[in-house]
Parts: sequence; structure tokens; C-alpha cells
Amino acid sequence: MDKSLTRREFAIGTTTAIGALAASSMSAGAQENNDTLPFDVISGTKQFNFHNILNNDAARIDMPVGVINGAKDGPTLIVTGGLFATEFSGVEAASRMYRDFDPKDISGRLIIIPVITLDAFQFRTPMFNLSSGVSPRDGKSLNGVFPGNKDGSPTEVLAHYVFNELVMKSDYHIDLRGGDLSESHVIHSIHPNNADRETNRISEDMSRACGFEYFQARDVDPRSLVYEASQAGIPSIITQCGLGYKTQAEEDFINSHISAVTNIMKHFNMMAGSPIIHQNQKEFTVGFDQVRAKSFGTFQGIADQGDILKKGQLIGRVTGLDGSVLEELHSPINGVVHELLVRRVVSQGDLLYNLVQIKG
Repeated sequence: MDKSLTRREFAIGTTTAIGALAASSMSAGAQENNDTLPFDVISGTKQFNFHNILNNDAARIDMPVGVINGAKDGPTLIVTGGLFATEFSGVEAASRMYRDFDPKDISGRLIIIPVITLDAFQFRTPMFNLSSGVSPRDGKSLNGVFPGNKDGSPTEVLAHYVFNELVMKSDYHIDLRGGDLSESHVIHSIHPNNADRETNRISEDMSRACGFEYFQARDVDPRSLVYEASQAGIPSIITQCGLGYKTQAEEDFINSHISAVTNIMKHFNMMAGSPIIHQNQKEFTVGFDQVRAKSFGTFQGIADQGDILKKGQLIGRVTGLDGSVLEELHSPINGVVHELLVRRVVSQGDLLYNLVQIKG
């Protein structure tokens, strides 16, 4: 009998063998990554690991988690970065905090996720500059699917794990954000004001304790992480520090995130000392005065994040390629530039500025 293989039979056999080997390797890797779960890290130690959330023929999700379990008892604070993967200053700040914080200086447990949406972070390359916050696995934005679904798409499964296994088992939550791809953001903190009274109060205390010059209350959107956490009774805030259009995060913004987390840990007696608060702390009003383009052309921003404005002040222009001024942009309020949307070519209706007023 002729026992030689046809090309097709050889190809099928080889593919099957390689597939079995790959599946075996993935299973072994998943076991290695999950030796110690975040809440099992022993007191007085720290651990950084990639925890496997999903592993099947369609998708594998590993999420980096650092845990610093203090030498003394105290509350659990979870810090998340990279919810929008291009908000790079928050990612860098989270990484540095895990590196630099020592368990002997901490009371309680600090859980740090430098990048929740690791797949989106990895695909932010010159070749694959995907739109903000969207996973290449299923086209969904993580911050729009909380509290998640363990039987859903990959992004929903990830949200379910983060929310139920980490956030809901913590006492407080801070989301490190700040300037997505098109944003030049003023440094400030945000706390929700649409949860129950006690959760709102603690969240506001945390927001103030960040120590920034500005803080703001918001009706945060349903299905976002901060909204769902606060609705479930977990005080939750956002620190906004960063210029997303700069892929190399700047030190001032990185350090602002770190100082905010340190201040809040001092506020909750998780670290020794008192929070350092800006001497003239101010609250932004709720909502924005928006400035949009009324012309097609090239945008030239004059005012930038944090600039103090007078009503009627020139803040930008839209020009033609011949240099002609097609439109001048003026501030509609006395206020502050909350955010400059970094655009070059604009169309009618494009958002260029979010402006805010100072309360009181």
C-alpha cells in the first residue's frame, strides 16, 4: 500500500499539530500568569502580573495588574489607566507608581491597572492608528459597556471582570485620564454628582483632595466606569492630566496624576502625611460653553488649555490656504479654556473649544 501523503494531507496534519502546540503554549502561559490573584497578594509585598481574562479560539485577553499590599491594614484603592488607550500620561503615571511605591509605606491595598484596554494600546502604531478607546477585537469602547457581560463580546467580558472582580471589591476608585488624541486638556479632577448623596460627598472629597487648582462635578454618562462604580456605592473620580496629541507624555502631567493619587491616599490615611492642596482651589461650573467652526478651512488655535479668558477675547481663527481670514473665534464667556480640540483642517460644525466658568 502506498503510504505517502498528498500535499493536502501533509498540510492538514501539519496545521493540526501546530494548532495543538499553540493551544498548549497558551494554556501554560495563562496558568503562569494567574498564580496569585490580586486579592491574594500577601501583606507587605507587591506583585505585577498579566492576568488572563479570556482565552479561546477567537480571542485572548491578558490585563496587566499591579498590587501593592501594604504592611498595615487599611482600605483598598484601585487605580485604572488606559481606559482610553491614547491617554498616555495616565498610563505612564500608573506604571511609575507601581515601580516606586513601597508596601512598607502603605496601609491597605493599592491595585494598579496601567492599561485596561491593552489591545487598543498595542494597536496605537503608525500603521494602526485606531480611533480612541475602541478595541480592535470587537469595535467596542470599554468605557461604554460597564458593568460588562461575562457572556458577551471580548470588550464586555473584560468590563465584567474589571468591574466585578476588582472595582466592586475595592473601597475607592481613581481613573487616570487626560487628553485623548485630539485634546489639549486643563489639569483638573472630576467627580460624579448623579449617585446617592453619600457617594457623591465622598467622591467630591476625593476630587478636592487631588489638590489641583480646579475640580468639577459632572453628570457622568451611564455605562461609563465612573458612573457604574458610583451607582454601586464605590466613590469614584477622574484625574484629567495630559495632552493626548503628544505621544510622549510630559512630566508635569505624569507627576500631577501621581501627586493626586498620593494626596488621596494621605486623605484616607493609606500614607503618612497630609494632602498638599492648591492654595486657591476653584470649582468649574457644570457643563461647557462650546465654540464650533462656522467655516471650512485651516484652524489656528490662539488660546490653549488653562488660559483665562475675557468675554469677546480672540481665541482662534479659521483661514484659507491663501492666508485669508475666513472666521475669527471669540470667547462667549469670562472663563477658562477647559479643552482645545487639536485640529488642523476643519469643517462647519467641528468642535474647537470647550470653555468653562468658575463657580461663585
